[in-house]
Amino acid sequence: MESSIRQIIEETSLEVPIISTQDLMEARPQHRNKILLIDFNEHQCLIQSMNNLPLVWKNFETVLLNVPRRLRTEELLIFGNLKGIFYQKQSAQTVAIGLQEIVNGQNWLPRSVCSQLLHYYRNVINTHTAPATVDLTIRELEVLRYAQSGTSNIQIAEALCISESTVKSHLSKIFKKLSVKGRVQAIAWADQNLLCQ
Repeated sequence: MESSIRQIIEETSLEVPIISTQDLMEARPQHRNKILLIDFNEHQCLIQSMNNLPLVWKNFETVLLNVPRRLRTEELLIFGNLKGIFYQKQSAQTVAIGLQEIVNGQNWLPRSVCSQLLHYYRNVINTHTAPATVDLTIRELEVLRYAQSGTSNIQIAEALCISESTVKSHLSKIFKKLSVKGRVQAIAWADQNLLCQ
């Protein structure tokens, strides 16, 4: 597919604005849909430029374009509410059809990706469906809730008036107590077991 995003969009009847990372953070976005089209070749730059911004990926439906290979589960989970994946080898026409379906509320994910995510979420649910009797301190719960909302370690430190290394220490203890491997799994646990405030 290696076509430009513009070329692909021209094949649809969709009006797709190109926006900056700062525009994503607006309290009242001027664009009615919250679907991000991300060129996979640019995703690292995008993530780095948003490192210190309070973006919560879960609030956006995400579509990846120009994906060169099958992604690992950890890579897929970075994108939150993933609605579609289009590989480099797919035609612009296929992508245009898929984008139209996504705008109409459908997902456009390969079966292998659906299986991968289904397997992951089944494991998360099976691992965490037992009663959640985890002995987290009040401060650890605060840190976990901030992490759950997509807040960076630096932002958590500022909000709680503690150092970033203390935040990392709390996160490490949280991971150990929850028997999870990292932040993504801890957030999945929190989504499943903590009541929203």
